This record gives sequence, C-alpha cells and structure tokens, in this order.
Amino acid sequence: MAVLLLVLALALNFMISWANASYVGRYWSESKEVGGSFRVYIVVGYIMAIAGFTMVYSYILLLVSPAFLQMAKVDQDTVLMFEQLSSDLIYIFCVVTMIPTGFYIWIRSLKNFWEQKTLSSGLTAGWNSFAQIHNTVSAARNTPSALGRIGKSLFGGKSKKKGNTIIVLCAIFVLILAIFGGYFTASAIMKKADREYDMFADLQKKKPEYF
Repeated sequence: MAVLLLVLALALNFMISWANASYVGRYWSESKEVGGSFRVYIVVGYIMAIAGFTMVYSYILLLVSPAFLQMAKVDQDTVLMFEQLSSDLIYIFCVVTMIPTGFYIWIRSLKNFWEQKTLSSGLTAGWNSFAQIHNTVSAARNTPSALGRIGKSLFGGKSKKKGNTIIVLCAIFVLILAIFGGYFTASAIMKKADREYDMFADLQKKKPEYF
C-alpha cells in the first residue's frame, strides 16, 4: 500500500513538473527580453521543474537499486545504509532547491492576490501559503537529522568502515544521475514549448483593432 501511494505521488509530481516546464517554456525567450521580476519568475519555475523531475527519478532509482544490490549479494545492512543515505541526499537537495524558490512563488502569489483580489488568485495564494508553511516547518524539523546522518556517513572518522565508501559513492551517483535526468527532461519540455509558442505574437492577435 505504501509503495502504491509513493508511485501515485511520484506520478502526480511528474505531471506537475511537466506542466511547470511547459509553462515556463512558453515564456522563456520572451522573458529574456522583458527581464526584471518576470524573468526571475520564469527561471524560478524552471528550477522547480528540474527539482521536481529530479525527485521523481531519484525515488525511482531508490526503489529499483536495492534489487540490483541484492542480486550482487550485498548484505541487508549495507542495502539499508544505502537507502538511508540516498534518501537523505535526495531530501537535502529538495530542501535546497524547493524551499527558496517556493518562497519566491509564495510571495508573488500573495502580491497577485493583493492586486487582483479574485477567487482564483485567492485560492492560489491560499494553497501556496499552506504548501510553503508546511514545507518550511517540515524542513526545519528534518533537515538537521538528515545532515547529521550524511555527515556521519561521509566523515565518520576512525569508526567509519572502508566498505561504506562504496555505498557513499553509489548514493551520490544516484543523486547526480537523477539531477541530470531532471535537467534534461525539464530542458527538453521547456525548449519544445518555447519553439511552439510566441507570447508577443499571441498578444498582437489579442490586441483590439481600431478603425
């Protein structure tokens, strides 16, 4: 049941990340010309798309890696250590990328609601407020222990076993592989949307004609 819920959560995250990458791609080239806060907003969305895809790929790799380790006759304690370290590295990556960018999007949604005062902008601001507060509180609670476990694995001193080095390298490799996957996936979707949509041409079509 837990695995099913995780798969559903990853599928949802993948779709949201796809939507984010497609959205920022529609305005990527134009945002370079406009600049300012609009450019920052688009870049932030791009970073969140990369982080979202990275998280999905990380957990997929984390789900399948133990099977390969068991096939290689790695003992259960080593597999558990690999899973814990990989999970901690993934979590810290998500905190470092999603919390700062989330703050920017949250503040921007509050600003939009203050200016527009519409139902949709209010719902967006409300959801972003809930999500950002929840994520920040969760990060404050869990980040110190995750960093502590990572530090112990990387810099365990004399008590650190030599065999653990391979596990550390494997965990780092999983994260790096997932980051590259997230970057290339988000970039491919963004570039496709950038080619297919022209914001300035669309605005020109919507511009009223006077006779």
